[in-house]
Amino acid sequence: MGLAKGSLSIREAYGQAMAVTAPLGSVVSTTTAAITYAGKAVVFATVLALIGSALWIYTLTRYSSKIASAGGYYTYGAAAWRKKTLAYYEAVIEVIAYSALNAVNALAIYLLVQTYSQIVNVTIPAYILYLFIALGLLYPTIISFTTHIRSLLGKIVSVSATLEVIMLYAMFIYAVATKGFNLSYFSPSGASLSAIGTAMILSIVSISGAGASTYLGEESKVPRKTITFGMWLSLVIGGSAILAGTYGLVALWNGSLTSLENSNQPLIQELFAFGLPIVMIGLLMSINSLLASNIGTTVGSARVLFNLAREKAMPKLFEKTNRTQEPIMATMFVGILSALFTIFSIIITGSVQNAFNEISVVTSVFWLAGRIIDGFGVPVFYWRINSLSLPVLIIPISATLINTTGVILSFQTPDVFQSLSILVILLSATVWYIAKARKGLAGTYVVDDNNELISIDEYIEKLKKEKVLTSQT
Repeated sequence: MGLAKGSLSIREAYGQAMAVTAPLGSVVSTTTAAITYAGKAVVFATVLALIGSALWIYTLTRYSSKIASAGGYYTYGAAAWRKKTLAYYEAVIEVIAYSALNAVNALAIYLLVQTYSQIVNVTIPAYILYLFIALGLLYPTIISFTTHIRSLLGKIVSVSATLEVIMLYAMFIYAVATKGFNLSYFSPSGASLSAIGTAMILSIVSISGAGASTYLGEESKVPRKTITFGMWLSLVIGGSAILAGTYGLVALWNGSLTSLENSNQPLIQELFAFGLPIVMIGLLMSINSLLASNIGTTVGSARVLFNLAREKAMPKLFEKTNRTQEPIMATMFVGILSALFTIFSIIITGSVQNAFNEISVVTSVFWLAGRIIDGFGVPVFYWRINSLSLPVLIIPISATLINTTGVILSFQTPDVFQSLSILVILLSATVWYIAKARKGLAGTYVVDDNNELISIDEYIEKLKKEKVLTSQT
C-alpha cells in the first residue's frame, strides 16, 4: 500500500517539527540535563543553541527546497556526496539518535513523577515508576501505527505543542514581572567551555528538532514548500519558547546554584509555589510533551527504515504498511530499539538518573555527527545542480563548524556505557552492511512535486534543467 502520498499540509509539517522540538518536554528533559553541566549559564548556552539552530535550519532548507523524500536527512547527504555507504551509516545514526532520544524522554517521565512524589512526601512503589517509563515507550509506538498521521500530527500534536508554548512564555513573563529582567543570566560566567559546549549541543538537539518535518516529504502536498515552511515556523515558535522557558526556569529558582544543578526536575519544584493544581497541570503537560516528542522521533525513524527497506538496504518487512498507511514493522522495531536503550542504560549505569544524564549526551553527539555530514554537503549538492552561491557556501559551513565545535568541546573520555554503546552500534551496523546493505542502494530514492518516486540521479538532472530554464527567462 505504501505511505499516504500528498495527504499532509503545513499544519502536519508544523506538528511533526514541533513534536520533536517538544518545547516543554525539552525544558524538563534536555535543558534539565544541560543545567547539570552549565548551571545558570544554560541560558547563554541556549542562546548559542538558538543561533546555531537558525543557521542549521537555513542549511537544512537549502536541501528541503530542492529535495523531498521519506528518508529525510540521509537522503540529503546522499544527494550531496553520492556515496551509498555514507548514506547507509548516516541513516543508521539517525535511527539510533532518535531511538536513544525516546529513551531519554521515557526516563525523564520517571524522574518527573519521582520528583513530584518526593516533594508531596508520597511513596510511589518502584514498579509504578517503571510503568511510567513503559508508558513513554509504548504509547508513542502504538499510537504511531494505529492513528493516521494526518490526525496524529494535525490534531493531537499541534494542539498540545501550542499549549506548551503558552505555558513557557507565561513562565518567562511571570519571572520578568516579579524579579525583573536579569542580563547576567545571558553570561557564560561560572561555566567552563566544555560545560557550555555540552549544554549547547543538548539544546541544539531540541531546538533543531524543527527539522524533523523532513521525513514527511513523500506524504506532503507541494512537499518542497510545505516542509520548508513547517521547519521555519517551528524554529521561530518552538525555539523562542525554549529560550523563554529556560530563562524562566533559572530566574524563578529560589535556592542556590548548586541546588539547581542537583535538582532532578527544577520545573516541578518551582511550580509548587503556585499551588498543587498548577503543579498537576504542569506535570501532565510535561509528560504529554515528552510523549509527543517520542511520537515525532518514532514517526521519523520508521520512515527512515521504510525508505532503506525500499532501497534494499534493510529487511523488506520494514516496507509493510497497515490500513492507516503507517510503516508498522519499522515503527515496532524503533519501539523495541528504544526499549533496549532504556533497559541496558539503567542496568549498566546503575540508576535512572545516571542513565538519563549519559544517554542525553550520547544522543546529542550521535545526532550532531549526522548533521556534520549534511552541513558540509550543501555546497557540494548546489555545485552538482549548478546553483552554488556565496550564502549557500558560507552559512552551511558556519553552521556545521558550530556543531563540530560543540561536539569537540563536549568530548570527554567515554565511560563503560558510552564505549559499549558506540561499539555495539557500529559493529552491528557494519555486520549488517557487509551481509546485506552493501548490495542495496541506500540514498537512491526521492519524490517529485507530484509525490512520485524517482531516482536521485534522474531528479538531479531535472534540477539542472530547471536552473537552465530559470537562467534563460
